[in-house]
Amino acid sequence: MGDPDATRYLFSLQGRGMKFGLRNISSLLHFAGNPQKQFPSVHIAGTNGKGSSSSFFASIAMEAGYKTGLYTSPHLVSFSERIRVNGHPIPDDRLSRYVRYFKPAIDSVGATFFEATTCIAFQYFADEEVELAVIEAGLGGRLDATNVLHPVVTIITCISLDHTDILGKSVRAIAAEKAGILKSGVPCVTGVTNSAVLKVLSLKAQKQHTSLYQSHEVLKMEVLRDVEQAVRVRLYGKRLRVPGVLLGLRGIHQSLNAHVVSAALEVLLRSRHPAVVRVNSRSLKRGLQRVVANTGLRGRLERIGLDGKVLIDVAHNPDAIETLVTTLRQDGAGPFIVVFGVMKDKDYRSMIKALKSVAGMFVTVQPATPRALPEPMLRKEIRRQGVLVRRGGTVKAGLRLAKGLSKKEQKILVVGSHFVAGEALAFLETDRT
Repeated sequence: MGDPDATRYLFSLQGRGMKFGLRNISSLLHFAGNPQKQFPSVHIAGTNGKGSSSSFFASIAMEAGYKTGLYTSPHLVSFSERIRVNGHPIPDDRLSRYVRYFKPAIDSVGATFFEATTCIAFQYFADEEVELAVIEAGLGGRLDATNVLHPVVTIITCISLDHTDILGKSVRAIAAEKAGILKSGVPCVTGVTNSAVLKVLSLKAQKQHTSLYQSHEVLKMEVLRDVEQAVRVRLYGKRLRVPGVLLGLRGIHQSLNAHVVSAALEVLLRSRHPAVVRVNSRSLKRGLQRVVANTGLRGRLERIGLDGKVLIDVAHNPDAIETLVTTLRQDGAGPFIVVFGVMKDKDYRSMIKALKSVAGMFVTVQPATPRALPEPMLRKEIRRQGVLVRRGGTVKAGLRLAKGLSKKEQKILVVGSHFVAGEALAFLETDRT
């Protein structure tokens, strides 16, 4: 679970809330000698899919023989999941050392949890002399703490409505924030297809004197679906060609993440960028296959137990829930007992409406975070929408109830938040009932 003193201190910084801007992170990195300048990086933003895309990219780089750093958020079970080198979480003693080193500077500037964590990740990657670091943006992009990088390529996976109270009330406004990661002379590859959003990204690319590529224009992809959410794809580019690969992450949406990452690599290889020169079709195929083993990514349509009866997914906004439901319905899965909890700032009414088509019953839960929507409010809304619902309480209690209620062949879907997924994984891996 990580060093308790170090993580306790870092988590105490969450009381400072979120502060958008690059002043604090720049001060911290200056204090450390700007470690972010000591390694090539890839910067990935988007409403959904950026964690999976980051893991795909890191997995491919590892298969090509690069010593690879991976920084993602949030974690599900252990803090150290956020910061990895070649798939291995940051060791407890190293985390403790960095916390002691940075603490005076963190306290001096009043840095937030995410700012402090980002600085520690960059210092660790520099000290480990990684050959490539894949960095997932936190919230937005323009003012996100990770946006101090000058990467070799930027990726914007997709853009939809989420965090509207912070990023803006329209997809165009959110796109403008995400487009803030574009840098002069650094190519950007996107999976976005919405014309209004593409216009925003294109204008930003022009202002930054850089190129914007749509993944489908760079590299062709054919999708073949196997049973139970498995997805096989074919990829055809000028430099990269994979006649067929079964993706290591389930769900039709993962083909889009694999596509945008492959396209970004294709763009870099065409320009003979030295950061990825060892990547080839073989490493692409193996990286897409072995993403979970290589990076430790979890909570993406993850099956738990020998019978795979419990399915856990981190979908946490209406767009992600719609995509998840589409995948489940295409396989005729359900009806599920849906263990469901959300954060206060989410459009939970739309999420419930989408989940109704695969839910035989909801079990409402409230994860252990102040950001969680109170369980009674969630239960009331589900009842208002005319679906059977039972009070679960905590995630642990809700899972126990769901397991008791499920029939022999009925599966349980755990969804709604990274916090819910994380608590579920921690419980299910120790529960013997």
